[in-house]
Amino acid sequence: MKFDSKLFFVLFLSFLHTATTTANYRVNYRFTRQNNDYLYACLSSSLPSSVRMIYPCRTPTNQNGHMYTCNPFDIRNLASIRGSRISHSPAVIVYVTTSHDVQNVIKCAAKLDYVVNALSGGHSYEGYSLGSVPNNIIINFEKMNNIHVNVHDKTAIIGPGARNGPSYYTLYQYDNYTIPAGSCAWVGIGGQALGGGYGLLARLHGLLSDHILEMKAVNAQGDALTINATHEPELFWALRGGGGGSFVIVTQFKFRLVKSPPLVTEFTAIWDSNATKVVTKRYQLLMFNTTLSNFSNNLYLQMWISKTQISIHIIHYGIETEEFNRTVSLMLATLPSPNSTVISQRDWLSFVYSISGIADTQRDNRKLLLHNITYPTYEFKAKHLYFNKPINDHSMDLLNRHLALGNGRIGLLFTPWDGYLSTIPIDETAFPHRHYKFSIQFMVDWDDIREEQRQMDWLERVYLSLYNDSTKHSYVNYIDRDVSNWMEVYFSSHKQRLSRIKQMYDKNNRFYFEKSIV
Repeated sequence: MKFDSKLFFVLFLSFLHTATTTANYRVNYRFTRQNNDYLYACLSSSLPSSVRMIYPCRTPTNQNGHMYTCNPFDIRNLASIRGSRISHSPAVIVYVTTSHDVQNVIKCAAKLDYVVNALSGGHSYEGYSLGSVPNNIIINFEKMNNIHVNVHDKTAIIGPGARNGPSYYTLYQYDNYTIPAGSCAWVGIGGQALGGGYGLLARLHGLLSDHILEMKAVNAQGDALTINATHEPELFWALRGGGGGSFVIVTQFKFRLVKSPPLVTEFTAIWDSNATKVVTKRYQLLMFNTTLSNFSNNLYLQMWISKTQISIHIIHYGIETEEFNRTVSLMLATLPSPNSTVISQRDWLSFVYSISGIADTQRDNRKLLLHNITYPTYEFKAKHLYFNKPINDHSMDLLNRHLALGNGRIGLLFTPWDGYLSTIPIDETAFPHRHYKFSIQFMVDWDDIREEQRQMDWLERVYLSLYNDSTKHSYVNYIDRDVSNWMEVYFSSHKQRLSRIKQMYDKNNRFYFEKSIV
């Protein structure tokens, strides 16, 4: 290996620098850096040359580097959702390939006092997987996307960079197994599982985090940890619903698998917006009146409200369709005739593909592997609320009024949060929202960046129209930068325990972002 005198000099200076600074997290320190030469030297000497590292030129400190050449890389390409109001300017993006790589990155970060943020899929609603402070280190798990299935013990080892689409497709090849994850094919397993992981199988099988058996991780000092019910039990509790990126960096998950439903039957009915109030009342009656409906966990009812229409989706898992037919009849019994209705039946993988966001007329399930498909990006903002009682008439009138006054692509997605997930004791995992009946996700997207503020203001008015009817709590995976008291809103009765665990494992805030555990 050729001797590099410049690198040796920078490493020597790095040693002197480390000896004269503390390991404590200090916000002002990162703003005083002139360049990232020390970091470059540490990472270059610690990681294999095959590990890709990008030092973006848009980061001011990278424009002054003496040991490396910055890269004109657009950091926005790493996040699917561009609705973040944060201007990201990381020191470096490291495309790790092994847990050992992650250890070395964090050791350099600890030595030189850098904040570290982990990126699995890039779907944080506010871009927090890219961090929220300048000159941070981003660990990109894109290459740690392995999926290894053990059919004998019905488990799978999955890397944090694996995405829903490939996970669903691969698991299904092994005797039709699956996991209860989300619907979007591009979402990464890592952040999704750590925040809870809600999906269309939640009433039948619970959350994705409820199926975590073990994790491998790296702590704030760069040490490797094995985390399960008997090793690091407090961390095992916190990482199942306490949100990603706050305690340690998880490098591997072991999940308990479930059998895919043998058949999925789906009913969709659509009405004009003038039926919004009456359809919503019927939906809520069936959700709350268990004497009338008495749904099994094989049923999943969701509702979508937009400016121009309202739709009901009834999904049933299983061969027998008697309960499905009864539920459709119950739903339509007192409602005006819908403009259109559709009933479909398909196997689990075909159903997953149909709702994945990448489906087309070719109906090729292999597209779930995401080969040769462009990573989508879009401008987006969302809010979320849980509900434990029906929305009153006055609030529905207010909602309809605010929807009518805006112009754009806004939608409200009503989803059930009862069923099997509500039978798990609240304190069994860090996820605290198990006793609510349904939730609403308020979403808006736009094409023209000049429309951003107007669209977000419209979303805020729609959101506030129903806020007082809600529990005022929300799901951390639908994170919202505008929420001020986020520890209460996202973690409720678990917030103090999570704060104690944060102090145990990351007291210097190595893994910091704007809404991380405090």
